[in-house]
Amino acid sequence: MKQRSTNISLISLGVCILTGAWMISNALQKSDSHNTDDQVTVNMNSTEEPQLLSSMELQKYLGISDEELGKIYPKTEDGVVTSNIPYIKIGYEYYFPVKAIDRWLEETEGKTFQ
Repeated sequence: MKQRSTNISLISLGVCILTGAWMISNALQKSDSHNTDDQVTVNMNSTEEPQLLSSMELQKYLGISDEELGKIYPKTEDGVVTSNIPYIKIGYEYYFPVKAIDRWLEETEGKTFQ
C-alpha cells in the first residue's frame, strides 16, 4: 500500500511538472510572437563611413602628404599635447572624428600652418 501511494505521488508530480513546462512554453511563444510585431530596428550608424579616422585615413581623407600631415598632427611638448586639429586619443593612438574634422576645415579655411 505504501509503495502504491509513492508511485501515484511520483506520477502526479511528473504530470504536474510536464503541465507546468507546457504552460510556460506556450506563454513564452505567445510573448515572442507578440514582441516581434512591436519590434523596431534602429540603425545608430546610418552612414556606411567610419566615424573615427586613423592618421593614415585622415591623410587620405584630406588628400595631403606625410609632411603636411606632420604640420597639423598633435604634438607633445613638456607633457602637454598641442594640436591644430581635433582628435581623440585612445591608448597611444590618435583618432580623428569625421564631423569635427569637417567643422575644423570650415573654421580654418585660409589659415597657414608652419
